[in-house]
Amino acid sequence: MVNDKIFISAGDLSGDICAADVIKKIKDINQNCRVIALGGNNLKCAADYFIEDIVNINAFGLISLKQILYFKKLFKKLVSILILERPNKIVLVDYYGFHIHIAKLALKLNIPVFYYISPQVWASRSSRIKKLAETVKKMLVIFPFEETLYKQNGVDAVFVGHPLIDKITQKNNFNKEPFSALNPPLIGLFPGSRSWSIKRHIPILIEAAKILKEKINAKFIMFCVNSDISYSLPDYIKMDISNDFAKRKLIDFAICPSGTVSLENALMGIPMAIIYKLPYINYFFLRAVIKVKYITMVNILSSKNIVSEFIQFKANPKKISDYVLNQLEPKNYMSKVEELLLFKEMLGQPGVSKRVAEIILKGSV
Repeated sequence: MVNDKIFISAGDLSGDICAADVIKKIKDINQNCRVIALGGNNLKCAADYFIEDIVNINAFGLISLKQILYFKKLFKKLVSILILERPNKIVLVDYYGFHIHIAKLALKLNIPVFYYISPQVWASRSSRIKKLAETVKKMLVIFPFEETLYKQNGVDAVFVGHPLIDKITQKNNFNKEPFSALNPPLIGLFPGSRSWSIKRHIPILIEAAKILKEKINAKFIMFCVNSDISYSLPDYIKMDISNDFAKRKLIDFAICPSGTVSLENALMGIPMAIIYKLPYINYFFLRAVIKVKYITMVNILSSKNIVSEFIQFKANPKKISDYVLNQLEPKNYMSKVEELLLFKEMLGQPGVSKRVAEIILKGSV
């Protein structure tokens, strides 16, 4: 087998995890493959040569001047590394804003680009499809409608399935007894992973929890990617930083952002309320460009409001807690569980990371 040399880049935590899983499968198939990586802790462990951590800089949307200067300096460094190392394949994972520049560089260097996990061009800024068509050899997409969208725009694309399919199984201990003060639900609180998300979501989560505690004596676990938060939690909210799916499966309901965590909860069949509160400048910018009716993938793929979304000014603790109480009613609760478990069938078959690894390794040298 050809001794491939692959450069791979991921810019956020979920992408870093997915990218590392692909690298492990690539190494299983071809132990001689050399991997150069830009990403976070997961890629750092999986790669042969790790350049820099770009996952933990908390870049999002309209980033700061400091971050722009950082990325310019990093890109200059990356140019030198790619010219020196001359990888024969480049793999980019989501994170369009920075990765499109790498894709353009790869085109100049005549290195084929495989783009795994498409940026959400269908939600906003569809003009990006043209730039991807000009620079990417193959799109490896994780939602079925994305394959059709790209092919209609002249981009070679294949639906590989969603990587979470390989990681998550549904919970099987749903509480079918009515929730009450004597049989309180265990509610998972998820502030998100980025610092801006934690800052804006935790006060909402704490206040909503207070109301639910008073109403039905609910129990709470706050799931954070780290314990470095500036808020003092009430003693009835426990903290968990393990991201252990076994612990997640214990919860009866979730209040969480619309990103990866909501998809994880959906695949486990856990009913939820979606909250999302952005910095105001980011919110007004995104509101102007977003083209989809919903922001949560469960709703987007199902084309209906399976889980209610409390966005920006609607992210009100009273409204959220009222919705949670309504959804905990026995009939509503089990109906929602059934809808979520049907949703899982839309996301493909197991073996996603292995399929991605095989496609990359079989690509042109």
